Amino acid sequence: MLKIIRFTFYFLWLMAVTAIGLIFCLFRPFHPDNLRLIGRLFGKVIAPVMGVSFELRGKEILDNNRPMVMIAPHQNNLDLIIGGLGIPARTVSLGKIQLLQIPVFGWFYWLSGNILINRTNKRKAKYSMEKVTENIQGKNISIWIMPEGTRSRGRGLLPFKNGAFRTAIDAQVPIIPVAFNTYSESVDLNRLKAGKIIGHVLEPIPTTGLDKGDAPRLAQESWEKMKAKIAELDAEVFNSN
Repeated sequence: MLKIIRFTFYFLWLMAVTAIGLIFCLFRPFHPDNLRLIGRLFGKVIAPVMGVSFELRGKEILDNNRPMVMIAPHQNNLDLIIGGLGIPARTVSLGKIQLLQIPVFGWFYWLSGNILINRTNKRKAKYSMEKVTENIQGKNISIWIMPEGTRSRGRGLLPFKNGAFRTAIDAQVPIIPVAFNTYSESVDLNRLKAGKIIGHVLEPIPTTGLDKGDAPRLAQESWEKMKAKIAELDAEVFNSN
């Protein structure tokens, strides 16, 4: 019952915040800090409502390696909490062009500076990724990408797609993996104190001098490092309960 109440508030607050964000973005459309400001508003309220405590370790790495391609796992609806509370300054994300079909939320997502990609059309998708590279290099903007491409929903860390790593190589910026404990399993929203979400920013993986042929190797290296850190965080959360 508590879980239902919490998710009801979650989606009502999400609707309210995106409406506020849409109005805000009309006055400064496509600004790279729109997402961070509105995300903080969402996360600061919703984390305690959901009974979730959040900690992000190694934030100084994010501050000292801009611009960058930041990669994180994709677990479930609570991803919006870690995004809202964890996204650094001048950082936007990638999303499907179909998001524009969602009233208010889709419009806010677009106006807040995020980059929409038409994945059903390879030519348009390639052009969109080229624009991502231009934004990283020319506007000092970082990109948040979830390279699994879909929610894992407790299945563990899924294989990474190569797109994020090709983008980092094209822009010649570091890849910053951010690992989180498996909160899709450890957080119980039917408990008053639902659980912990702990994030750990890993050391930068440089891309200087690499070419697109190195993307699969970088994807595998990043996956292995993130997988190992997730196991450490899961053990820590389990032992603290």
